[in-house]
Amino acid sequence: METVDKFLTKMYRTNPDFVFTVTRDFVRNCQTPVLILPDDIPAHPYAVAMEAAMLAPKAEVSMFPWKEPKERIPLAVAPDPFVPAGASAGID
Repeated sequence: METVDKFLTKMYRTNPDFVFTVTRDFVRNCQTPVLILPDDIPAHPYAVAMEAAMLAPKAEVSMFPWKEPKERIPLAVAPDPFVPAGASAGID
């Protein structure tokens, strides 16, 4: 229980307004492409996703809400810009 309490404190209580594993400065300076999949639940607030997308210089963001309306589904499942055309997922 002590380990769980330490984890939950670090994850949700110490810095609950941003990403658990990195700082805003890290995201701002990250040159690796980042795919942001926004949601809006307590563990993944929409505002944090959008802030990360604005900070990361090479961010791509999916549509949200991606399930509704139905006409947005093709946009949400459009070809991934991180995967080269014709690439195999390795599962065929």
